[in-house]
Amino acid sequence: MPTYRLTLAYRGAAYAGWQRQENAIAVQQVVEEALERLLGRPARIVGASRTDAGVHARGQAAHLELADPFPERGLVHGTNRHLPADVRVLAAAAMPPGFHARKHAAGKEYLYRLGRAAVLSPLDSLFMAPAPAGIDPERMARAADLLPGRHDFSAFALAGGSHGQPFRRIFSARWEARPEEGNGELAFRVVGEGFLRGMVRALVGTLIEVGTGKRSVESFAGLLAGQPRSAAGPTAPAHGLTLQHVFYPPRWRAEGDPAIPDPATDKPPVIF
Repeated sequence: MPTYRLTLAYRGAAYAGWQRQENAIAVQQVVEEALERLLGRPARIVGASRTDAGVHARGQAAHLELADPFPERGLVHGTNRHLPADVRVLAAAAMPPGFHARKHAAGKEYLYRLGRAAVLSPLDSLFMAPAPAGIDPERMARAADLLPGRHDFSAFALAGGSHGQPFRRIFSARWEARPEEGNGELAFRVVGEGFLRGMVRALVGTLIEVGTGKRSVESFAGLLAGQPRSAAGPTAPAHGLTLQHVFYPPRWRAEGDPAIPDPATDKPPVIF
């Protein structure tokens, strides 16, 4: 049975997240419906990440099993003809038997964008949350430096997820400045083996508390030892978050797939 990996991008504003739901429209549903129209039979896809309502994706991965081979180019362009404008299949690749988009993922990269401009342009505000006045990026950077490693992230997990195992390994985490954007943008880039439900947005909300002086760096460090969700800060708005990449080990990579960034060599243009 041929297995294909799809790489997808979407604007999350109109959707209740990635995963199918009974009472709301999800990205998985519209992609499966588009595939069914293309293939002439029901199609089921499995995503690598269950992005929350309102969260965007630049590089979501999903796998699809078909009864017969199908041209990869046809999967891309044929599916896109039946998709709404805010969801696109960017690439399709035939994979070895047994590939599973979620189980074989080795890591994921998320990006959260904050804008420090007094007024955010409407071209930015769909994908960027406003930063509080007087925020200190250097304080947030010191707190983010504590994240790499394996920690208990219970304090950053929203209710409703599968949190029987709250430990996650973070490979790299940092704040980047993007002065060329003209909006005072700060971006939190985090790469990890996996993330709990709502974890990145809760991290950002708590790091903002550090940046505004409401919380010390030492207090943030204490949250990495399994404290309750109520001990951490608020959940940052969903529209500022984008799933950038899903990384796979060499056996499951397709041509052009990125490797997990090496923190020692992968440096942003500006870092605090």
